[in-house]
Amino acid sequence: MAENNEYKNLTNGEYEGRLVYVGDLGMQERSYMGDVKPPARQLSLGIEILGESVTIDGQALPRILWTKPFNVFYQMNEKGNEYKYFKTFNSSAKDGTVADWASVLGQPCNVNIIQVQGKNANADKVYDNIDTIGAIPAKYQDAVAPATVTDMAIGEAGDENNVATKALYGLAKYVFDKRLDGGSGGGGQATAAKADVAVVNVEEAAPF
Repeated sequence: MAENNEYKNLTNGEYEGRLVYVGDLGMQERSYMGDVKPPARQLSLGIEILGESVTIDGQALPRILWTKPFNVFYQMNEKGNEYKYFKTFNSSAKDGTVADWASVLGQPCNVNIIQVQGKNANADKVYDNIDTIGAIPAKYQDAVAPATVTDMAIGEAGDENNVATKALYGLAKYVFDKRLDGGSGGGGQATAAKADVAVVNVEEAAPF
């Protein structure tokens, strides 16, 4: 049975959100300036946009948007995106340490949302995307509304029944499905990239 969705785009601008899911997108191919790099694990953050909802089959559900996927390594690097995202929720985060994402589930943030026109067959659609997220100073965090999501979770790429994994949507879901360690994009061992592999820019290939 097809779902009856009542979806209205959000207005471009700043919203308050809370981190409710950390999606594990598995191992992904990488390239830089045309050179193939060794695969890396990627994550995406699921942010509940507070005070907003989407109606599916007559039921109002939390509005959750996902950040752009980002590479993660064993330790954070101050030049890496994981460090920048994690520091949004933990101002004391240090370079060279391991991000404890479970410790910041439920933490608030500012979210800047932009509308993006769909591509190809979806060219007539407009999507709400997270452009950036930013920290909310500690002295103002108590004034931020609570999340309505109660099953906050850390994803696990190998478990498609994981709560965070099942919640993946848009570009995050598209990338997850192309993961090397079990997705439709590969399925081989993600140990070393081969020089003759054509790495697709997933943001360009995605229909949204």
